[in-house]
Amino acid sequence: MEKSYRQTYHACVPSGWSNDPNGLIFFNGKYHLFYQHYPYKTQWGIMHWGHVTSRDFVKWENCPIALKPDRVYEAVCGCCSGSAIEVDGKMLLAYTAAQPDLQRQCLAWSDDGIHFTKDPANPVLRADMLHPEVSVKDFRDPYLFRRDGHYYMLAGAKLLEPPYRADQTISAGSVGVGADKFTPTDWNPSNPPFLSGDGLNAGDGWGNLVLCRSDDLYHWTYIGRLIRRSDHLPEQFYQLPGAYECPSYFEVDGTEVVLSSPQNFVGEGKQFQNVHASTYMTGKLDFETGHFAIDAMGEVDYGFDFYAEQAMVTPEGRVVMIAWKEMWDRSFPTQSEGWAGTYTLPRELHVREGRLVQQPVWELKKYRRNPAAFHSLKVEEESVSLPGVAGKTLELSFTLSPDGARRCGVKLFKGQEHETLIYFDAEEGMLVFDRAHSGKETGGRDRDKYRRFCPVEDPSCIRLQCYLDISSVEVFVDGGKAVMTGNVYPDHEGDDGVEFFAEGGACSFADVEKYDIIVK
Repeated sequence: MEKSYRQTYHACVPSGWSNDPNGLIFFNGKYHLFYQHYPYKTQWGIMHWGHVTSRDFVKWENCPIALKPDRVYEAVCGCCSGSAIEVDGKMLLAYTAAQPDLQRQCLAWSDDGIHFTKDPANPVLRADMLHPEVSVKDFRDPYLFRRDGHYYMLAGAKLLEPPYRADQTISAGSVGVGADKFTPTDWNPSNPPFLSGDGLNAGDGWGNLVLCRSDDLYHWTYIGRLIRRSDHLPEQFYQLPGAYECPSYFEVDGTEVVLSSPQNFVGEGKQFQNVHASTYMTGKLDFETGHFAIDAMGEVDYGFDFYAEQAMVTPEGRVVMIAWKEMWDRSFPTQSEGWAGTYTLPRELHVREGRLVQQPVWELKKYRRNPAAFHSLKVEEESVSLPGVAGKTLELSFTLSPDGARRCGVKLFKGQEHETLIYFDAEEGMLVFDRAHSGKETGGRDRDKYRRFCPVEDPSCIRLQCYLDISSVEVFVDGGKAVMTGNVYPDHEGDDGVEFFAEGGACSFADVEKYDIIVK
């Protein structure tokens, strides 16, 4: 018997298609999450902005579509990704009109955070107004923030010049309000007159991030590119055959951080296994040159389904991130149910010892029910279930200590035919997320279709927090020093078991805690 894959405590699109999260902001007493949305089919189409709100990051309410493509310069790709800030008591959305020939940044305003009016000055910044090094076909996903009385726009781009010469100076020039203004046309965005073009990967050059500055949101100065050649970073960071999409910039724990999602990133070994990656950089941003002096760079999530992460600062100063919990170039089993697109748990971010640390927001604890706890469990060459530890919407945490086992860990969504494995592989010396037998498969261009690998600091003692939600698994490793996220599609009624297992030896499990997560 087939069951719905709709999740209960993650944000999901109600119907149609969704991808990148946009405009994450607190406004008028609620958290707002916008997202790329095509309401007419369960596949990517001309982009709208969907919208959900929450008072606690857990219970999400659907709102009317915030942005619809109704300008000539939005006719091919629509209203694409961007961000939100509050300006003089109003919510301001910044988004890209991502036409294949010329990408443009636009603004929309709202008094109530629900109904939006596009700025008559749109587009306020076009790619051809920048430095000649920037591809006019790849300049998108504006992330707005304020600093020292200025507005800054961080955006993904491709650079056309021979990249990253250390002696190259970029001269910033003032640019004005966009000239190509159009009135709304009467074409129907559900059946646009043309959808030709090469899409969002049309530009030549290498991927990068660029920084612009303004005093009034309408007159912008190009500052420069963020990523430049460094001896301690591999070549694939500089010669990227795609843009660094959906960037965010913030400071946390005294450290500056840039998040982004590089397209077509070529990983090495067990790192960056997805076709498209998610990265963080720590370092120092020079607001006069745009250069980000990188101290460290790493993978935000080691799992299957994580892209286009966006961060916000809450009123009390927490930095919270949400990402699209899917991946490009894959199939989507939920399309048969009339929807495609889910989002990660909101995660509070910190930087500790130079690395990004993530934890689910504390508000999720309010929804814990039916606790079960076990002090210790020893398993050898077997799989063991514990009373009260089972389900499809739960939080499960434990400490894993291998004692000679070749593989040891936990089986989730366990049924007669299906299981999702999270285990330590002694030979690899890494944690493994294995969905080879999880249920319905997802096809794609992955190098390894079934497994993802995650490094651990101390293989003798690994603390795991696992969050299950119908068709989702998020695993926080050693207090969030690493995370693995993936969607799984068990399709039988009884696929709700949890078993602890060890193969090729013994393993100890300590401090096992389980809670049902119930959101009503």
